[in-house]
Amino acid sequence: MNNQLIDALAQTTAGIALFDSNERIIYANPAWEQLITGVAEEDLLFSETELADGGMISVCFVKPQAKLTHPIELPASANDSKIGTVIIADDSESNRMVARRILQAEGYGIVEATNGQTVLNMLRRGVTADLILMDVEMPDMDGLHTTRRIRHMQGPVAQTPIIALSAHQSRDWNVIARQSGVDEFINKPIQRTKLLDTIRDLISRSPDGATPTARLSPPPVLRSKGARLSRPERLDPPASPVLDIRTLEQLYADAGDEGASCGIDLFINETQTRLVKIDNALSSDDLATVRDEVHVLKSTSGTFGLRQLSDLCETTQNFFEEDDIDEGRILALSRQVVQLAPTALTALNLYRRSRGWGSPQRTQ
Repeated sequence: MNNQLIDALAQTTAGIALFDSNERIIYANPAWEQLITGVAEEDLLFSETELADGGMISVCFVKPQAKLTHPIELPASANDSKIGTVIIADDSESNRMVARRILQAEGYGIVEATNGQTVLNMLRRGVTADLILMDVEMPDMDGLHTTRRIRHMQGPVAQTPIIALSAHQSRDWNVIARQSGVDEFINKPIQRTKLLDTIRDLISRSPDGATPTARLSPPPVLRSKGARLSRPERLDPPASPVLDIRTLEQLYADAGDEGASCGIDLFINETQTRLVKIDNALSSDDLATVRDEVHVLKSTSGTFGLRQLSDLCETTQNFFEEDDIDEGRILALSRQVVQLAPTALTALNLYRRSRGWGSPQRTQ
């Protein structure tokens, strides 16, 4: 850029930034920095134009009804370097709520995202975080691909500590996640003590150089519906208990009575919607959607103590990950997920209500 253009951009009240093909910021005028750090994102308008070389120019305006001086309201702890701000990236609202309750009780400031692209947009627009909790599997952009993109960004943001969260229990996924650039890998359901200890350790560390990157292998290719077995077999459900009471008691201890109860309500509503999606996907032979929804249900049902449902989802997921997919078993197991889930949700709701029944009655 020539000096005249830079001078012109510096004088305008619109925030303007230029990014290269790797989404690294090349230039930002003073108004850009002021807008993205002093105004809530919902009060901003972004106009982004792709350039011929793969870069992008982004122009940021404040919406007419918003005042320029409107600050982002953050808890005092979010600005405390001893505490820190955490981005929680997970497509499940109930999972995010549980993590948020745990971290806010410790004094962390929280920013939430539903997919990896949102995380990148936040970081690219100047949102700073001391750590990112990154769900491995999310729509639009998964957590490992997002991590690799972050590690290639310019400046200190590339070294932001990242914890991968996943319902995958195998060592292979731990290795894959670390090769993608995450600092730590934590299995779901989240254990409060392990999560807090890991976050404190990572935030307290000083940067120690670049993090290795790698490419995640693509998911297995599903055969066309014409190749599927016409009569899927019937399989017995897992022998595990419907409810894992210890997991639920730990959830109430970690998130508090109100937080756990609200989380269960969110989870039940999410799951009812998810079951409709699975059922519709099975009817239309959309096994890719079935696979994605079953994976999320495995994670969330484990968080809320539905052991049998979580185990059934894990068994179904394992068949999806085989090189030679047995679609007959997948269809049978997926239908069992849809059939078992309502019973599991009823049991969970009864448990939640029983906690209220057991509370001391208020005296008149």
